[in-house]
Amino acid sequence: MGGNALKHTITERKTTEEFNRIANEIIRILKKELRTDIHIVECYRKKQTHGDMDVLIKIDHDLHNRNINLVNFIKEYFSPNEIYNNNGVISFDVDQFQIDFIPVKESHWEGTKVWTSFDPTGNLMGKIAHKFGLKYAPEGLLYPFRNFNGRLSQNIFISDDNYKIFEFLGFDYNRYLKGFDTLEEIFDYVINSKYFDSDMFDLKNLNQKDRKRNRKRKTYNQFIEYIKVNNINKKYEFKHKYEYIVDIDKFFTESKLIQKLEELKIKDSINQESNKKFNGRLVMEKYPDLKGKELGNLMSNFMKSFDDFKEYTINHTSEQIMEQFDEFYYYGYKKGD
Repeated sequence: MGGNALKHTITERKTTEEFNRIANEIIRILKKELRTDIHIVECYRKKQTHGDMDVLIKIDHDLHNRNINLVNFIKEYFSPNEIYNNNGVISFDVDQFQIDFIPVKESHWEGTKVWTSFDPTGNLMGKIAHKFGLKYAPEGLLYPFRNFNGRLSQNIFISDDNYKIFEFLGFDYNRYLKGFDTLEEIFDYVINSKYFDSDMFDLKNLNQKDRKRNRKRKTYNQFIEYIKVNNINKKYEFKHKYEYIVDIDKFFTESKLIQKLEELKIKDSINQESNKKFNGRLVMEKYPDLKGKELGNLMSNFMKSFDDFKEYTINHTSEQIMEQFDEFYYYGYKKGD
């Protein structure tokens, strides 16, 4: 994606007429041979030239069971000069033009079609979702739950209903479905969200990882420039992310967000207590020679030796656990050297 994946093949931008010609030929082959849904990621209608083509391929039950290797499929039917596989996105050339095949799970099909189309809408909507403590992704709307260490524990699924997702984030989904003639129309669509705040998109207000990623995205930078040139200075005062939990739970009742958060908090509390009683620091204090992979493997094997290690830690003190570890270390590990 982005038109720069192929490093050893000369590619060129194509006019919309050429783009459509190549798209029709690719769709014809894919539908005939793969027998699944195919979707060309949409862009604004008056776009004159294109740097690449993103092709979504639905991996339904039948296609999955046929176990088709897409790289071999591309070689057989398109005979490209180059193929590059980047985390499942397969880029190759057709008529000096980069094509990106993007396999999509059947359960994520509708959400992915919407999230990827009319760039940079999905990315910009994601910035607004973040203000509510949510993540907007191809699979839908998610609530990232972080454990006591501040690490992402799991993404709680909220919804994949596009109508509801757009409404919650302040967008008109029916308007979105009509498409856009120009890039400026896409920008105006995002700006018209009732939750739009000019400052939230400024690169200096993004975290380091997000700033680095978006600095390379042409359409994102064009959006920033559009805001500046048109002197758009809309403000929206967001509450703290945690204050939106009740709102999310009420709007997406099927998500049972509050119930799931309570369950995860209980589980996290148990994990935290277990971690206090048995961790790498305690082991290294007693056995300073144990480090790195050796330490990790030994601790993992010790924990697996119990039917339920978490329950064991709840009912025993740290001293008792370490005594048990001493026996495991000596009789099950050290003595075998």
